[in-house]
Amino acid sequence: MKSLVKLGAVVLPLVMLTACANTEEMNALKSSVETAQSTADSAMVAARNAQSTADTAQRTATDAELTALNAQKAAEDAQAQVDECCAKIDRMFEKAMSK
Repeated sequence: MKSLVKLGAVVLPLVMLTACANTEEMNALKSSVETAQSTADSAMVAARNAQSTADTAQRTATDAELTALNAQKAAEDAQAQVDECCAKIDRMFEKAMSK
């Protein structure tokens, strides 16, 4: 019985030290996991913000393209009117010169 008590007195502190070490390791691991999760959450927020910015840039580019196409059409229409006007003036000038 005395040897069992002595063995218990030696084993109990070892078990407690091991349990404390495991608890400390678990706390350190938990802290590392929480830090990693926080970093991942921050990265996800940054990625969503970047996607939103990219979507806005895409809409802006599409709007600019549409504006450019409208300007091109307006320029082509104006050029057609100028060409028509020049042709009319040329005909009038030729008619006046032939008299």
